[in-house]
Amino acid sequence: MILLVLMGWYLYENKEIFSSLKNLDISDILMIAFLQAISVGIVALINKLVIDHIDQKISFSDSFLLQYANNFLNKIIAKGGSVYRGGYLKAQYAFPFSKFLASIGGVYIIGLMTNSVTGALLLITIYFTENVYNTFVLIIFLMVIAGILLLVMIEPKFNGNNWILRKVNQVLDGWNSIKSNRKLLFNIFILSVLGLLSSTTSVFIAYRGLDAEIKFINSLLYSSISPIANFVNVTPGGLGINEAVLVFSSEVIGISNDVLLLEALLPWVITLITSFALGGVSYLTLNSRLLKNTKELTLS
Repeated sequence: MILLVLMGWYLYENKEIFSSLKNLDISDILMIAFLQAISVGIVALINKLVIDHIDQKISFSDSFLLQYANNFLNKIIAKGGSVYRGGYLKAQYAFPFSKFLASIGGVYIIGLMTNSVTGALLLITIYFTENVYNTFVLIIFLMVIAGILLLVMIEPKFNGNNWILRKVNQVLDGWNSIKSNRKLLFNIFILSVLGLLSSTTSVFIAYRGLDAEIKFINSLLYSSISPIANFVNVTPGGLGINEAVLVFSSEVIGISNDVLLLEALLPWVITLITSFALGGVSYLTLNSRLLKNTKELTLS
């Protein structure tokens, strides 16, 4: 809440930054929305591959609609989408919630690894080419990489009946299951890279649309940092958390704080619109499927 208030106050005190919006073309907005749909499809495919591996096959249609419904509900309440996805998979596919936690845990770990390695390499490259660096962000990337490498080399298990420890163990079980399948691991890695490139292109278009000069490599760094910030998702849609981390990293990204904040909000607004439109339709469609399945079970 404090972050949201500070962000709102900053925008109010610097209303002139909104003048950049006049440079934005409708084609840029449509392209960003299209790339966001591509990203949703990539995440949906990753989730399907992992669930297929852990338990049973689900349709890509359900996985795609679930991802949009997930985005829709996350805009209303933090983590609301994950709870709904877990409930739907349990009701429609008898997919246990414990295995659902295992599936998202494995996906998170691979995604964090992909972004952290990319981000660390980019920070080093930018340092040698532009003599600009951010030690704090680099340390975060290296800590994530070290932690995941540790998970690759060992298979930790926490003892105890604590609810949190049980959930952590379920996530680690999912990761251990995924890392044992090299083909699956490779496929998820490639899809994660494609998702990162899609996000990077979206950021690049948004900045250029706002008439801000940015290199593609800096857009790629932005897209690498953003998911790390979103991992701490304690607000609806991660609003405020992501922007705070990105503003802190503005120097190495190469964009001033005001333009960076405006660009960060632009995809969020577009996502908000598409989430409520397509996500709302997806949510209603999935609920209709659940209702139909329930009636069929009752009649049988």
